[in-house]
Amino acid sequence: MTKFDAGATGTDSASGKKEERKKSMGEHIDKIAQWLVDIIAIPANLITSVMAQFITPGSSGVRILGGVGFILGSMMSADSIWQTLFRGVALFPWFQTHWIGWFGWLGLPFNLLFWTSLAIGALIQIMESYTLRGKAPEKARSEFEQSTEFKLPAQPTGNIDLSRALWGDYKKAGMRERHSGGAIALFFWVLDFSVTFSSRNPFAYTDPGQVFAILTYNMVAMFAGEIGYNIWKHTRRL
Repeated sequence: MTKFDAGATGTDSASGKKEERKKSMGEHIDKIAQWLVDIIAIPANLITSVMAQFITPGSSGVRILGGVGFILGSMMSADSIWQTLFRGVALFPWFQTHWIGWFGWLGLPFNLLFWTSLAIGALIQIMESYTLRGKAPEKARSEFEQSTEFKLPAQPTGNIDLSRALWGDYKKAGMRERHSGGAIALFFWVLDFSVTFSSRNPFAYTDPGQVFAILTYNMVAMFAGEIGYNIWKHTRRL
């Protein structure tokens, strides 16, 4: 008959309770530490989430960046047009000897020439953006597959000139629009370049740093709107 050891059983029970208390206390400490870390990490997580909105394709942040870029680029382009075509005072103080000032801005909304300059500037940004963005791959493939459905017959011989002329129209179908689109894009690029460098001529200065700064600003003025419009337009399709 096995002898029951009451003392050993009591000791084991007491040690088990101590272990449970230690384990419970350790879990509480871990939870408190986790809460502290989570609280400390709130600002970092918030900043990270906000930044992610501005780099994730299709997000609201990317749309905001595109819209702001397009608006700023259009305003910079409008400033160049305002100075060059309408002989207005510079809208911004950068690299200018005189500018319209804050009080001058208050009267701009009532000036028709300003709105004309802004409309032309926005049009330039939109038209130039097509040359940067190009054609969507799916649209290019669709147009190519559609064009292969038409088989060109051999050039007619011994027929009246009208037949050969119509054969030539058939052969060159769509090319006129393609060439005219390139000519229009070239016109807007030349116009943008002319008004930008006419309103802020970097080579009128002798300081190399000043020349480089104005060149950089002019490049930003020419490309900010196009890039912003491309970003905004692309996110609308997502």
